[in-house]
Formats: sequence, structure tokens, C-alpha cells
Amino acid sequence: MKTLFFTALAAAGTALANYTPTPLEQGVSAPDFSLINVDGKSYSLADIKGEKATAIIFTTNHCPDAIASVGRMKTLVDTFKAQGVGFAAINSNSPKGLHLEELGWTVYDDSFEDMKLIAKDESFNLPYLYDGDTQEVAKAYGAVATPHIFIFDAGLKLKYNGRMDDGRRSLGPAEKNEARDALTAILAGEEPAVIKTRPIGCSTKWLEKAEKVARKNAEWKANPVTVETVDADTLAKLVANKGRQGLRLFNVWSTTCGPCVAEFPDLASIYRQYSWLDFEFIPISLDPAKDLAKVTKFLADHQVGLSSRTRPLLEAEGRQTNNFVFKGDTEDLVQALDLEWNGAMPHTLLVGPEGQVLYRHTGTIEPLALKKAIVAEIWRQSEE
Repeated sequence: MKTLFFTALAAAGTALANYTPTPLEQGVSAPDFSLINVDGKSYSLADIKGEKATAIIFTTNHCPDAIASVGRMKTLVDTFKAQGVGFAAINSNSPKGLHLEELGWTVYDDSFEDMKLIAKDESFNLPYLYDGDTQEVAKAYGAVATPHIFIFDAGLKLKYNGRMDDGRRSLGPAEKNEARDALTAILAGEEPAVIKTRPIGCSTKWLEKAEKVARKNAEWKANPVTVETVDADTLAKLVANKGRQGLRLFNVWSTTCGPCVAEFPDLASIYRQYSWLDFEFIPISLDPAKDLAKVTKFLADHQVGLSSRTRPLLEAEGRQTNNFVFKGDTEDLVQALDLEWNGAMPHTLLVGPEGQVLYRHTGTIEPLALKKAIVAEIWRQSEE
């Protein structure tokens, strides 16, 4: 009996892990729900229902397609809300089904607390509801990707589902806007010309993906850590960042510097979060060269080994590591790294193409400010 139980449990886990959502069929009634909004209040379907139509948008904090759609989503609300259309956005992603490298386009994760931040930063003009703990609403609607919009008529019968528009990851206006067209038709008492499209975007991060996240965490932890000494001339070339579009984050620190040690977990997390792109984290220890083993252990404990994506960037320049202990005169280091640095530790510098300074800070960093500088450059380059 015990064997049968565990066999059934394993089979159930496999079924959940392979879960594929099926969107509602045309004409089906909108499933009811009760979800918490970023304002702390609970909203049901009746609370957001419009007199003439209702639009429910499954979106999220981290997905680049969802991020790019925020402006167009708010425009949709501004255009139709006064005409009797009710709106709600729903985040159904489970933070447990999401690994850190998937947050490379954003400063936020998919938690309810970060939903509050993005709703405030972006001045959301519609309720933003959280379904990530149970994901029951996403499964009831069959939300496939983010963003995925479902539009219902006055009787809450489904009239359109799919993408909002063809904007994808562009921050500007879209050429095609099926959601707008569907709402226009419904308000005119007509059937939408297009009733279904594919919601191209990031897949819903189901809780059942937590096992995959655990594997990713183990893989990251296993990245080998190497440390070498470095001189000012080598660092000057790295800071200059000649001929490259990638970003380099430098941090001057020491194992004997309390603020340095305190902020390092944030820096290690930031490196991992943006490691999917051309992004390098270059810690520069001012510990004595004889303490190389001590520095190596500290970096290994904080899991800043080279990722598989970072390694080719170094190989292209004939380097073996990005983890350094500085060897030489610290005044030469200031000249090579940042003339505006007053010498106090820690000191953090983010450079972009051709060594452009995107962020600098002496003292303990504020992680959100640093991440916003990184993400702003990522989006700037994506729009070029």
C-alpha cells in the first residue's frame, strides 16, 4: 500500500509539472474569483465588472513582454473605462516557480510586495490582483502567457482572448490592437472580427516548477570560484569597456570592511539576476595578496562563481576570472577606476558601452537604485 501511495504521489507531481493551460472557450461565462489587490482590499468579479464589458488581463512584474505592455494597458483603460468597461490585472505567477535569472529585465520579482511597488511606480489605473499563492484563477481562465487578456460582454460571456496587441517588447504604440478592436465592437453591439489570438509572452510560472528552480539554484551554487591578483593597468582597460555594449559592475571591498561584507549578498544576487545578458560583476578586494585563500572562500560562500554566460565574455579577452585582489598602489587604483572615488570602502561603479558611468556610489548600496540603473540601460539598448 505504501508503495502504491508514493507511486501515485510521484505520478501526480509529474502531471502537475507538465500542466498545460487551456483558455476558456468563446461564449463561456467568466469564472468568479476573490483576490487581494495591491491596496489591501479583496476584489471579486462583481467588483470589477463593467456595465457594458469587462477585460481581465493576466500579467506580471518580471516578464519583458508584460513590462513593455504596461503603457498600452493603461491607455486601454483610459480609453474605455469611462465607456462602461471594467478592468482588472491579475498576477498569477508563483514566486516559487521563478528562478533569479528570469528577472533580468526588471528590478522586481513576482511577489505581492513587489506588485505594490510596480503599481505605484507605474501609476496603475486598474486593480492589480494577486493569484500567485494558489493560481486557481489562472487555471480557471486558462491563462497561457503574460500578458493574456480575456474580454467579456455585458453578460460576462467571453468575446475575445489572446494578446492585447502586437507590441511585444516595444515600449511604443502597437500597430495592431485586437483588444481595442474587440472592445470597440462590443460597445457598438457587434461581434469582434477577431475572437482569438495567441498571447505571445512569458509562460505562467506555475508553483509546480519549484523543483526546476531548485535545480537551477544548485547549478548556480556549483559554479567554480577563482581569484587572481590584478594591477591598475588591467583594471583601467576593463573600466574603459572599449568596443563593447555590455555592462560591468565594479565593487571595491575587503573581508575586513563591515559595510562591504554587509552589502555583498545584494551584489551577488544582482550579478546572478542579470547574468543572462552581457553583464559582468568584477569584485576588487583590497585584502593583502597573502589572504587570497580567505578572499576565495568568502566569494565561494557568496556564490559568485562565473556563470556559463559570463565565461565566454572573459575567454574572448583572454581572462580566467572576474574576481580580483588588487596588487599595487591604491592611488593608481583610483586613477584607473574612478577619479570621483574618495577612497572609502565599499565603492561601486557601473559602466556601460565605452566606459560610460551609469551608477556610482561610495558606501553601502541601495539595491533597488542600482538595479534601476541596470534595467534602464537594458531597455535603452533594446529600443535602439
